[in-house]
Amino acid sequence: MFLFDTHRSVAQRLRLSADSALGAGNYFWRVCRTVDDLDTPLLFHRRPGPDGELRGHSLGVLRARVVAYADWYSAHGVGVSSRVGVLTADGLRGFLHHIAVTAIGAVTVPVNPNMAPGTAAAYFRRTGTRVLVGDAELIAVGSEMTLVATLDEIDVQAPPSTATVPRSPHRHGPDDLILISHSSGTTGTPKPTLFTHQGFFVGKRERLWNFPSRRSDRLLTALPHSHSAGLSYLGLAVMLGLPTLLTDDRSGAGVASAMNGFRPTVVIGFPLSLAELPVDRLSAEARQEVHTWMGMGDASHERHIRPLVRLGRRQERGQWLPGSVYVDGLGSSEMGMVLFKNTHTARTSHYGRMIGKPVPVVREAVVLDADGNRLAAGEAGLLGVRTPSVTPGYWDDPELTAKAHRGDYFLTGDVVRRDEDGNFYHLDRTPDVIATADGPVYSLPLEEVVLNASDALDAAVVAVDDPAHPTASRPVAVLLFQDSAPASAEELLARCNKELGAAGLAPLHALLVAADRDELPVGVTGKVLKRVLRERHRSLLGEQARPGLAFALGPRRPVSPSEGHLHDR
Repeated sequence: MFLFDTHRSVAQRLRLSADSALGAGNYFWRVCRTVDDLDTPLLFHRRPGPDGELRGHSLGVLRARVVAYADWYSAHGVGVSSRVGVLTADGLRGFLHHIAVTAIGAVTVPVNPNMAPGTAAAYFRRTGTRVLVGDAELIAVGSEMTLVATLDEIDVQAPPSTATVPRSPHRHGPDDLILISHSSGTTGTPKPTLFTHQGFFVGKRERLWNFPSRRSDRLLTALPHSHSAGLSYLGLAVMLGLPTLLTDDRSGAGVASAMNGFRPTVVIGFPLSLAELPVDRLSAEARQEVHTWMGMGDASHERHIRPLVRLGRRQERGQWLPGSVYVDGLGSSEMGMVLFKNTHTARTSHYGRMIGKPVPVVREAVVLDADGNRLAAGEAGLLGVRTPSVTPGYWDDPELTAKAHRGDYFLTGDVVRRDEDGNFYHLDRTPDVIATADGPVYSLPLEEVVLNASDALDAAVVAVDDPAHPTASRPVAVLLFQDSAPASAEELLARCNKELGAAGLAPLHALLVAADRDELPVGVTGKVLKRVLRERHRSLLGEQARPGLAFALGPRRPVSPSEGHLHDR
């Protein structure tokens, strides 16, 4: 718990946490009324380009811009429940427009700027979005909308205001819709996920006290700020008064550059941004300052955590020790916040896809079969949760909303198991389970072993057709290395299968070494597109490999029952 020597005083945080009406739609204005540091730089942003200037913006400056934006929207007929699409690569401007939109009771519909234009246009049509603001090169997808404007145009038409609140402020009720945030889309079409004033704020009060916020702390967020997670942590930074740099370049090299310029103590991002971080490019000062890494969304692999926890320092029992902390969080777009957290240091000896126990806000987490029956410890099944942070549903899709529930539980789309001590293990996403002739094989435990055995930068284990069983599949791996592969595909396959056998896991039937990221593609949030790999390599075991890929075939013998399933140990 962080009580003293923090950016926000105990008294200020008490006033915020005791405010029963505080929520995701009004926290910005309540903070502005509560704090006394309106002129202190708070949110930092770098101008585009390799030599872009790093600028800090105070809460007072941000408020002046937000008020002007909110009044511009009101003057253009945007009101309560209007849906406003925001499509920009500038995370700070997108965040300010989100605050302005919600201030007048409208609903933000942000879209990742890397989304394919046709997909973005279809998503806006699906959500009934009639107003679109964003970057000039991106907003052509709104050609059918009622109102389309560039962010530059709005800045000219709405210079910073001297008022402290918008002309048409909205008083939010608990169930007022404030945000429609799309899912990653890695398993298909992005789903429009709803978030409310109260539901999207769940968990924030406790974080006022337990999120690192000493006066020495500085946060770097490499999250996509068009995503609910990005918006959530920026809101937390505003409440905590935590100096925060938003980096719009979420590549590993981009994060390294941002760390060197800002020297954060806490770095947060989706797993790929942290996995690709080139440690050797960090300055001595950046390496020394960091004490906490936070990965979220999908759980992170051991191979990606270990290099990071060797850096920096951490505090234990009042003493600083060498090596930082990695907080590994599992969540999903629909949950509104991380559901499980597992903390690692350089001394961690057990990984094995363990995600730990649910966070306190989760009322219950269970493992279910397809019919919604609870499974015993050690059995693999669907993760079901009961938590007040969960989305109330998907926009205008009651059928999809109903499918996501089993009784009182929301299905996150994850396959897990629980041990006798109540620890959960992440095995797979439901579309990625490999249905072999002898039963299901879960891809994530295999990837954990493959990454460690091969020292690859990234890897995916996916299903391809089994030539011996027309309705079944077999697991194959696609590996991507930072530079060149350390061994031939045949040697890597043998090495991986030896380690998989020792772990009691199914062997790979082929291994491909990707020449570049295009051969191991990721979606807009950095998740590997396994559905693309499945389609691309579906017939791999029955024909020659695709040109340009190093390729090795594994055992042709049938998978035995003992190899086809994850052993519960």
